[in-house]
Amino acid sequence: MSLTAGVLATTTLVVTVCGVSGAAASRPDDTKGMNTSAPVLPARFMQQKVQWTACGEDVTPEAVSGAECGWVKVPVDYAAPDGETVKLRVSRVPAKDHSRRLGSLLFNPGGPGAGGASDVAGGNWQAGGQARARYDLVGFDPRGIAGSGQIKCPDGVAEGPENAPRTEAEAEKTFTDATRRAQACKKASGAVLAHMDSVSVARDLDVLRTVLGDAKLNYTGVSYGTFIGQQYMKLFPGKVGRMVLDGVVNPATDMQQVARRDVKTSEDALRRYAQDLVARGDDRLGATAGEILRTLTEFAKKLEQEPLRGADGEEVTDATLSTYLDMAVMDEESWKPLTTALVAAMDGDGTAFERFEAATAGESGGEELTPQEEQAEENESSSMPAVLCLDSPSAPKSPKEMLDTADAFAKQSPLFGRYYAWQMIDCATWPIAPTGAAEPIKASGAAPVLLVSYTDDSHTPLGNAQAVHRQLDNSSLLVRKGRGHGAYASEDPSTCTDRAVDRYLVGGKLPDKAANCPR
Repeated sequence: MSLTAGVLATTTLVVTVCGVSGAAASRPDDTKGMNTSAPVLPARFMQQKVQWTACGEDVTPEAVSGAECGWVKVPVDYAAPDGETVKLRVSRVPAKDHSRRLGSLLFNPGGPGAGGASDVAGGNWQAGGQARARYDLVGFDPRGIAGSGQIKCPDGVAEGPENAPRTEAEAEKTFTDATRRAQACKKASGAVLAHMDSVSVARDLDVLRTVLGDAKLNYTGVSYGTFIGQQYMKLFPGKVGRMVLDGVVNPATDMQQVARRDVKTSEDALRRYAQDLVARGDDRLGATAGEILRTLTEFAKKLEQEPLRGADGEEVTDATLSTYLDMAVMDEESWKPLTTALVAAMDGDGTAFERFEAATAGESGGEELTPQEEQAEENESSSMPAVLCLDSPSAPKSPKEMLDTADAFAKQSPLFGRYYAWQMIDCATWPIAPTGAAEPIKASGAAPVLLVSYTDDSHTPLGNAQAVHRQLDNSSLLVRKGRGHGAYASEDPSTCTDRAVDRYLVGGKLPDKAANCPR
């Protein structure tokens, strides 16, 4: 997870209550195996029935065969379940081999801010072949996200300033603007904004599990979805079924630790870029990787003092350089046009980065978003801090503390430090105090879970999965060689990875404690 970086026919079907074998079963006991800190909910939540209907365009423009959609109601505040409620948008694609159905497999794509109902209903996520045959795939939009009562931020949320403040006066103005926007979010969003935390989402998962008729939660979470899964394991260890955590978030790291990790990730990518230039014999920025990095650092210092002017008259500053470098060095296809832009900018061309952006947008297709996609993107941008700022208590809380933090980050990385430090401005000014804590989760008493990671994941590094593997009482770690994010059932499929995960989901057979797939 980066700070940078997701959800109708006339015939109504009622949820069939089934056990893991697929045969009819009584409703599960919803208190056995539950952590005592989790509340026991009124029966109207745990015994509600989903009215499944055909999925409309509000969920997906084109649903896969058999996809159904419905709603599940949960309390806004689990400490006051008789108060306001929120409806969660859910989708379901029935198991292909219904006679051997194992139950439901819930899916969360990450974010935070991404909805899963559209991914399942639209077929963007279909699990591995064996799991798809034996499970009903179930997607859901977390509270306040996509189809589940979207939070509203009329002016958007605070983002890192274009130019990182260097003085207390600049920092105070940035804080004032960010605070105003955050208060507008609070006013427009209502009570749910204070309950977007991942613990509440994990409790929603248990309502979904019970309503779907499953004795245990079978779940696949990607990226931030792994954090939700771990919160569930902590709250309901006895209710954990087969759980796959793919692209793992480490719950023991706080916001500043994650930001520092992102700085290191960008620095490492920049170093790979410099080494590639040297290997190709391109010495326009320097003869060695070290010389290239020094050249870029000196150029940033020059831009801080003497910005260039773009075609529209806007300044091209050291922050502009950091932004484009951070965007480009993660994508090897951008390296050649990046070098051309850097050389031109160093020669005084203030339009070089605009041309670079146009060229790389063209390479990626530059597809125009539909109104629905634009709305989803806007909601994801607003909901991300709504979740992160409640989950993590470590953001700086004053202009002076923010400046000191940015100075410390800049010592770690002159090119990226301030850029990433000021990305925390939204949580620094968020109007609701955090409720989470950065701490490891042991999940004592939970069934064994499967962790999955690429060897090279810029969003959730392999070190995260290794740390969580050590923290959990019972887990196995499957590592897929290569670069990516989300290794199971991905757009770039791996037969080895998919078969290993499916063996676990279908048969309960875990790989070795530490297993590897060649790709």
